[in-house]
Amino acid sequence: MCLFKKTPAEPSPITDYLWASREEFIKICQAQGIEPISLDTPLDSWLSIATKTQLDTIAPFLVYPADLYIDQIVDCEDYALKAQTDASFKFHISGVRMALGNMPLGYHGFPLTIDKDKNIWLFEPNSGFEYAGVWFKAGENGYLPKKVFV
Repeated sequence: MCLFKKTPAEPSPITDYLWASREEFIKICQAQGIEPISLDTPLDSWLSIATKTQLDTIAPFLVYPADLYIDQIVDCEDYALKAQTDASFKFHISGVRMALGNMPLGYHGFPLTIDKDKNIWLFEPNSGFEYAGVWFKAGENGYLPKKVFV
């Protein structure tokens, strides 16, 4: 019996995504009490979103070693932004965005996305958490998003 998990081959970029307008993305989040991070100038007008199955496929590639965490230098927001940019650059999904909110250890940054069915999903990209690499719903694992960078 092998005790090591095989690392799957990195999937190709997703090409059958849907486009969601920034306004629609914000509306879906606001319906769950998640506000956009205030900016004078909006970011992207359109965001590419994927199915939950596609999100599950790219999830292992949005997790980063826990030993990269250095308090006050590389922290949760950096992990979340790296996942956000890797999802866009590597997999063409720009709808994975950094969220800020509460979790059992306090205020935290983590990725948030919506899927093609308009469900909101959260993610922990720091491999030091037992649930890292698995999309979950708001409230699960104690995560309560308040704002999203969109």
